[in-house]
Amino acid sequence: MSHRDSLIRTIFGIVGCPQTAEDLAHEAYLKMLHALENQEVNYPRPFLYQIAKNLALDHLRKENIRQRADDSIGIDTDDVTSPLENLPATTPTPEQQIADQQELAQMLAALEQLSERRRQILVLHKFHLWDYQRIADFYGISRSAVEKNVYAALAHLLASRDEHPGA
Repeated sequence: MSHRDSLIRTIFGIVGCPQTAEDLAHEAYLKMLHALENQEVNYPRPFLYQIAKNLALDHLRKENIRQRADDSIGIDTDDVTSPLENLPATTPTPEQQIADQQELAQMLAALEQLSERRRQILVLHKFHLWDYQRIADFYGISRSAVEKNVYAALAHLLASRDEHPGA
């Protein structure tokens, strides 16, 4: 509930109606509670905001369909714009795509500079979401050694990024 006002403002920015924003925020909380009963959610706040964003976009889609239906039966709505027209584009610009590709290439190059074992430990932890103890058991090393390897790998990646600003 500590994020209620922020959540409502976020939804309002999409739908443009305070009452609808409050209704959708309430629905987002209900969906979140239902999800928490059925699965583990590691990052509840971003999960809640994603639910709310999806609900708001679904609402806009339904409004757009209603608008087209009204248009087809002759209701005059020339002075009303579709809420979808005010949404920012979700696809990145060509410049952003190039920047993302360059950053990815730079990160992959930095990963290649790591030892095989350190790279594997980082991938298991960050991409496969293995905890430190599971990795330690897998490699037959201490949990502390796993933590140090992950820390060193991340420090290397950050240092590599700092060496190439703007990438």
